[in-house]
Amino acid sequence: MLRREFLMTMGSGAFLAFAHPLIGAARAEQTKPGFDDNPIGGYVKTPPKAYLFTDHRLIRTGDLDWVGPDGKGLPVAGPPEPVVDARAVPNFVPYGIRFVAQPARTEPVEGDPPAGPPGLVVSAHGSYWVFHFRVDYQPGRNLGSYSTADPDAVWISAAKSDDLHQWKDLGKCKLALPGQSRFDGFTAFVDDHGLPSERFKAVYMARPPEDQIPALWYAYRKIHPRYRDVRISSDNFTCIYGVTSPDGIKWTPIKEPLFTHYSDTDTTVYYDEWLGRYVMYTRLYLTGRRMIAIAEAEDFRKWGPVSPLIWPGLEEPLSTDVYTNARTCYPGMPEVHLMLPMFYHRFDQTSDIRLFSSIDGLHWSQVPGGPVLTPRSFADRRTEFIVASKPLLPLANDRVGFRYSASPYPHKYPRWKEILASAKGGWAGWEKGRLVALTADEEGEFVTFSIPVTGRELRINARTPRAGMIKVGFDGRPIEDCDPIVGDSFAHPVRWRGNPDVGIEQGKSVSIKFHLRRAELFGFEWV
Repeated sequence: MLRREFLMTMGSGAFLAFAHPLIGAARAEQTKPGFDDNPIGGYVKTPPKAYLFTDHRLIRTGDLDWVGPDGKGLPVAGPPEPVVDARAVPNFVPYGIRFVAQPARTEPVEGDPPAGPPGLVVSAHGSYWVFHFRVDYQPGRNLGSYSTADPDAVWISAAKSDDLHQWKDLGKCKLALPGQSRFDGFTAFVDDHGLPSERFKAVYMARPPEDQIPALWYAYRKIHPRYRDVRISSDNFTCIYGVTSPDGIKWTPIKEPLFTHYSDTDTTVYYDEWLGRYVMYTRLYLTGRRMIAIAEAEDFRKWGPVSPLIWPGLEEPLSTDVYTNARTCYPGMPEVHLMLPMFYHRFDQTSDIRLFSSIDGLHWSQVPGGPVLTPRSFADRRTEFIVASKPLLPLANDRVGFRYSASPYPHKYPRWKEILASAKGGWAGWEKGRLVALTADEEGEFVTFSIPVTGRELRINARTPRAGMIKVGFDGRPIEDCDPIVGDSFAHPVRWRGNPDVGIEQGKSVSIKFHLRRAELFGFEWV
């Protein structure tokens, strides 16, 4: 049970436009109608204007070409005789750059919105919703997922805001859940793919009515062990249930469980437009350790197996768990898949928050640079245990952030009321677009895949010292002509001999070459 408060050009020559490596023969049949066949921006229906460097999707790997003494290229297969000393020529190979996760900042900034009412925040259609899942027990019997007693009542309440400042209470709905107990793992989302009568969906974990457990347990034992949670037994049996709503206010329970699973922690569900299916991030308990798992479904009521997704690496201390997922996306950019998982250290029962990114939401990598939030991030108070909440939200003063809960006590410290009350919530976040820096410690350069031009000018989100510099180029705008870009700005204008016009017809595509010296590049945007 988790304690938390609320949760180029290369000169002037032209070159081939390379498609994104994930969209080839193997992926062609999976591309959904209406989506760009070359979705460099991350599986979106229309070419985007803004791009962030949070993963590999934009950067060409390049390779070496081999040439003879006469400078002519030599093929790998069937090279001309006689044998000569071949010389390597780098062809678009990136060098001197690396991804670096940026630490989140926790100190308050004037103009930040308040945390709002505690609960799960859902962003949809320019508004924000907060949902609460409340279970009422007799005094002394509210033990969360350990509560085996029948509850007096189970409620979902909602509030709505247009700006994260002012909230309107929308009331609460009592759920009829006879025989269920041990509630936990509630999450809600807006499903624009579903029926209007089920526009809002939510899931939660509960123990089924006792008379249903034997049949459910019999079916669960037939599942391969790799898809099962070792904690589940006939005595310790839980399922994932669903509820739906047309308006986020009146909720209807789905009588039958969606599937058998144990998820007494952070659960995330959303409908992925590109995949054409629902995706759930949840938990598995394998090798005695918590880890993040994933399940998928074409039908919200029929889920596939729960598979391990992110687990403690062998480089981690052997007492480490991956506790929560906090899966989110960058505000307004659903193609930028992010996680803020909590790594839990059993040795001292402390935690830290890492940053993970994904191209497709199915395969994830930790962004190098270390944790983005640690107990040491809180200079103003003692902190030992931290939980990150989703989603990532737009904040004031050109920032984005997430809500967190921070406790001065270890996670499993005895939970007297005073101990629970000592946990404090707040905001942590970054300047706009600056979660990950593509960093050149000295000199570096790379070339993007072919990207549709969707503006007359180009802006870059970047930071350099006075001795640093960034130059940008592509076909028709030689990098040698680029005016050096120096300083710190979310929107440095790119100019070639003073001219900001990119000189490319809208809708055509270019590969962009970036040259960095002592610089951090976060993203770019067509304007």
